[in-house]
Amino acid sequence: MAEQPSLPPVLKDNTLLRGVFAVGGIMSTLVVYGFLQEKIMRVPYGPNKEFFKYSLFLVFCNRITTSAVSAGTLLASKKVLDPVAPVYKYCVVSISNILTTTCQYEALKYVSFPVQTLAKCAKMIPVMLWGTIIMQKKYKGFDYLLAFLVTIGCSLFILYPAASDISPYSRGRESTVWGVSLMMGYLG
Repeated sequence: MAEQPSLPPVLKDNTLLRGVFAVGGIMSTLVVYGFLQEKIMRVPYGPNKEFFKYSLFLVFCNRITTSAVSAGTLLASKKVLDPVAPVYKYCVVSISNILTTTCQYEALKYVSFPVQTLAKCAKMIPVMLWGTIIMQKKYKGFDYLLAFLVTIGCSLFILYPAASDISPYSRGRESTVWGVSLMMGYLG
């Protein structure tokens, strides 16, 4: 039987340190991922200062890498690879994931990564309404107030962007409307 990789001695018995290590790893990975996303989509390249145009290629590379790492992890763990749900259900989830990620990358041509991240926070109100209508959940007034305040904060960032935007796509209100539309597709 193969030996499981061991944690550093300081992390073996301390649940708090293990949690901090896990959260730190996830957060640092997400920060690097966000930084690279924005750099690829919003920084001009080459002598002609061209911008990256092919978001679907980035999504393809992202999914191929993720699939390879996932397959390697599953094979290394020797777990059963049989699908739990019917394959067509995986296809629906996969297609919607590819479409939303493409919208996410395209939206970066029109809005910054921080704006996009803040807009994700604004989805709290629709999620709460959906939970109330469909799932019969009850939320307190304070929860709705917090969701509303976060949404207002996101709106202020979207409506009053930084003046020093270098993207060729942000040349007026139309690009902001298109960027917000892409974010809606991403959040949808």
